[in-house]
Amino acid sequence: MGLAIAPLPEPPGRVDLLVMAAECSGDELGALLIREYAELNPGAAICAIGGGAMRRCGAQFLFPLADHAAMGIWEVLRQGMFFYRFFHAAVDWICRHRPKKVCFIDSPALHLRLAQRLAKLGISHRGGGDVYLYHYVAPQVWAWKPERRFAVARHLDGLAVLFPFEVASFADTDLPTTCVGHPFSRRDRLSPVCYEENGRILLLPGSRRATVRHNFPPMMATFSRLAEENSSFEAICPYPTDEIQAILEQHIDRHPRIAERIHPVPIADGLLRPIGAQLALVCAGTMSLQCALEGIPGVVICRVNPLTYAIGRRLVRVPFLAMANLLLGYECYPEYVQGAVQPAVLAEQLVRFIHGRREFAEVSRELHRHLRSGDMTPGEWLSRAAQAGIEEGE
Repeated sequence: MGLAIAPLPEPPGRVDLLVMAAECSGDELGALLIREYAELNPGAAICAIGGGAMRRCGAQFLFPLADHAAMGIWEVLRQGMFFYRFFHAAVDWICRHRPKKVCFIDSPALHLRLAQRLAKLGISHRGGGDVYLYHYVAPQVWAWKPERRFAVARHLDGLAVLFPFEVASFADTDLPTTCVGHPFSRRDRLSPVCYEENGRILLLPGSRRATVRHNFPPMMATFSRLAEENSSFEAICPYPTDEIQAILEQHIDRHPRIAERIHPVPIADGLLRPIGAQLALVCAGTMSLQCALEGIPGVVICRVNPLTYAIGRRLVRVPFLAMANLLLGYECYPEYVQGAVQPAVLAEQLVRFIHGRREFAEVSRELHRHLRSGDMTPGEWLSRAAQAGIEEGE
């Protein structure tokens, strides 16, 4: 049985833009990009493949790809048939509807393969066709397999990066590369979390199903230890989707003694009023940077499938996993990986941080200096890049 993408209504003209994101963080970036692009290009026909944020941003929504996010070799292999079907369905849709522009967001393992296939079929501009391909959020060639930059440049028409230092990573290619700044550096952005003295403890196990299943159990065990020592401690667990909520609640129910002190909430609630916390226990990922920017003391953990970890150790050459630690060059958030994720150790470390707010306030200020705004917004970048492509075609 094939995978179906909801067909578009026959538009009066060609589709102007297709935006595609394969995970929750990319989904939020895509929604922001679409809103900005629509403001700058009134009347543009925009389609989206992503998640809930992109579904709500006013574009013609095609498929909830972000709901199937997977991280790691084993997790991707388990969903191999799904991604195989999606890949061919996406290629078929693009070939039939010929959007003027396609903007892929992050997830290079999938998106660069799509770009390569579209070039081979003669559909993309780089392959001799009329569909321009752009990528927002660069593959981390500075962390592993730097030679990938040449493959990226061969199949894309433009690249937007989050950090100023990433521009230099593509300087020896012919790929136009622009720093659009990290979305967390935007003045108009509302953070879903904030520091609150005597607030709750944030448990942030990630946004992918496999990641949550690997990391939430030790988080629960850690909080159980903290709760035994301090009866006032409560935890809060923001979740991005109903599916993640169900996984959280399944694990919470296994700890009846503390279940009433753990509160799952939709992460969207934090955009109405930031979720206050005094400590954070967070899986390495986007939210670890968000917590550090807000000056919330915390600890980063990372547990993945053993096969994924074994392969990752051979490929990835960076001193830290958390982006905050990478940007600062030191371990502001202690990192515990695989077998080092021990609830007794994590609980002890978190207790030490209860009175460490002053140190993390300085961490926040330092990180904000690193995340300066980019040369233009993502919407401006894509509008200008697209206009340059149109003029080139003319």
